[in-house]
Amino acid sequence: MTELQQAEFEMLKAAVTLCDRHEIPYFLVCGTALGAVKYGGFIPWDDDVDIGLFRPDYERFCDVAAKELPKPYFLQTYQTDPHYPNIFAKIRNSRTTYIEKATSGIDMNQGVYIDIFPLDGYPADAGESARLEKQKKRYKLQLFSAYEISKTASLPVQLLFRLEKLIGVPKRTAAILQKYEALIASYPTDQADTICNHGNWQGTKEYAPRAQYGAGADAMFEGLRVRVPEQYDEYLTQKYGDWRADLPKDQQVGHHYYEICDLDRPYTDYYERLPGGGVRRITPTA
Repeated sequence: MTELQQAEFEMLKAAVTLCDRHEIPYFLVCGTALGAVKYGGFIPWDDDVDIGLFRPDYERFCDVAAKELPKPYFLQTYQTDPHYPNIFAKIRNSRTTYIEKATSGIDMNQGVYIDIFPLDGYPADAGESARLEKQKKRYKLQLFSAYEISKTASLPVQLLFRLEKLIGVPKRTAAILQKYEALIASYPTDQADTICNHGNWQGTKEYAPRAQYGAGADAMFEGLRVRVPEQYDEYLTQKYGDWRADLPKDQQVGHHYYEICDLDRPYTDYYERLPGGGVRRITPTA
């Protein structure tokens, strides 16, 4: 493992310990599930850890994690960190720094992290699913200006970004996320044939038959016994195609882009809070 992977693995162990202690079902998902099944641990070039829980289990986990995670770990949600702009949770190591380009200007915990995704039901009715997707798009657009915009973005995108900044949309991040979460959580997992991870970036590849998750299956991850989706072959095939084949060398790269990764300094050493709100990046003193 790299030093970054080791730091993430320690957080994974803490999360699994909580799940086991409180009998909370969970699954390693996305590339972490692929790593467990194919490599018995991290994909060699991967740079994150992803856990998924059905919505009721996710809410139970967030409740106990906020109270019982050992320091310096911190459960980050829009409730615990109001400027945090995601619909899913993270566990952060507050004694480290992992500042990504897209979120570098946000006043929030910026430690090394692992992702904790809620898995929600999805409507079977085509009209209802269309309405859900339309509302999701509206909330995503409202959250857009919380992030740093790419200099290569199109003119319409830049104009939307500036307009949202001007009318103060980023200040309403928590309120927007509360409505967004209420929307996706309104489709119970126990009544749905399709389960959706709305928080991940792979879109409809995250809309899977409930049977793929099932009751989970045992796997090993860097020597730690974990759970992956029960039909992991079907799950991984839906997301990655021929997942048993090796990627070309030029595609063996992580998909997170950080500006600063420092495992020895807390993220607070890299920021200065401004009197009127917000933060400014600084160079740490020796």
